[in-house]
Amino acid sequence: MATIRDIAKKMGLSVSTVSRALNNNQRISTRTRKRVKEVADQLGYQPNYNARNLTNREANAVGVIFPVNNRVVDNIFYVGLLRGINEELTSRNYVLSVAIGNSTEQVLENVKSMITGAQIKRFILLYSHINDPVINLLRHQPVDFVTIGKPAAGQKWPYVDNNNVRAGADGTRFLIDQRHVLQPIFAESSNGWPYELDRREGYLREMSRTNRKPVIFSVSDQDDDQLSRLIKANPQMDGAVATDDYTGLKLYHRFKTLYPNREIEVVGYNNSLPNELTNQHFHSVDLHPTEMGQAAVQLLFEKPATQIANAVKHTIVAHSIELA
Repeated sequence: MATIRDIAKKMGLSVSTVSRALNNNQRISTRTRKRVKEVADQLGYQPNYNARNLTNREANAVGVIFPVNNRVVDNIFYVGLLRGINEELTSRNYVLSVAIGNSTEQVLENVKSMITGAQIKRFILLYSHINDPVINLLRHQPVDFVTIGKPAAGQKWPYVDNNNVRAGADGTRFLIDQRHVLQPIFAESSNGWPYELDRREGYLREMSRTNRKPVIFSVSDQDDDQLSRLIKANPQMDGAVATDDYTGLKLYHRFKTLYPNREIEVVGYNNSLPNELTNQHFHSVDLHPTEMGQAAVQLLFEKPATQIANAVKHTIVAHSIELA
């Protein structure tokens, strides 16, 4: 197996210059770095990332932290995020390490172990929530992290997100313009996630623009009777903008149970349900999770750059929705 010395000897360069070139040191010209990597490939050089990162006291791994949520395991949206993260990490010779648990305490202990035991210095959180213990831990450790999801008001760190205000407005407009819904309601969870608040704002803007009266449901995971009461109290509703696909599907099924002979048009978000669970009256906004995962890794490894004061590094990934 070829070594750095073999590359240096073939090119007439010093070992230190070759080493810096292979590690993308900015002191080495772009032309030299490119040529060194070409020769390394020709000779079949395989870098020892474990040894390199051991020297730097950093594992060649990125910790990916899941929210504590019983919907996570079977949610296609998270599969898309992981696919994008893994694709981008592989190109950088990194691997992903997952932190997941049934409680915040379990996830917190997992992350502590990643930092102190596994020497992981970079993390991607698949959520952002105010006063989260895991985020508070990362903020006080010598690590870098990015969240998928906009930080709550007053919090500042790099993030990847969609324009959820626009997505909320687009989903509402789709029901009104394309599906001819007269009185769409907005269905959200009781968690108060930042993306829910933004989608609700988009819904409210569109309802105001079209001179419609907004109605907001808080859908509980446990209390089906509450949802039935809300539906019965709003007989005018003929459509719903749901903050995610699962909330939308739950509302749709409850509505059809109460009114089997009536139809309702529903828009959810994440494009996370199998086709077998939906029909022509259930629509979903695609948030392109694979692209979000890729963008999160790119942002995590991005070198600090001069920015406007108080600006936060972030990437906004476009969403899309069917037109008919």
